[in-house]
Amino acid sequence: MNNNKMFLEFDDGIKLELEIMGVFDVNGVEYIALVHQETKDVYLYRYIVKGETFEIEDIPDNEYDIVEKTFHAIINGKA
Repeated sequence: MNNNKMFLEFDDGIKLELEIMGVFDVNGVEYIALVHQETKDVYLYRYIVKGETFEIEDIPDNEYDIVEKTFHAIINGKA
């Protein structure tokens, strides 16, 4: 990770440089919001601290709606 940016490589081979918008909590679980500066696409992932580093993983389908709603409430100043 370089400052507030990180690089992701997707299963289809696409590599993106993403800016870290922030980490937020939903029901005791941490999530990270990443944004692609050119397209403004936002990517949400689970955020897991592992000692001095961290990992991200896909959000399970049954959690995604509440995570997305919470993220939108935060960026719209309603949380």
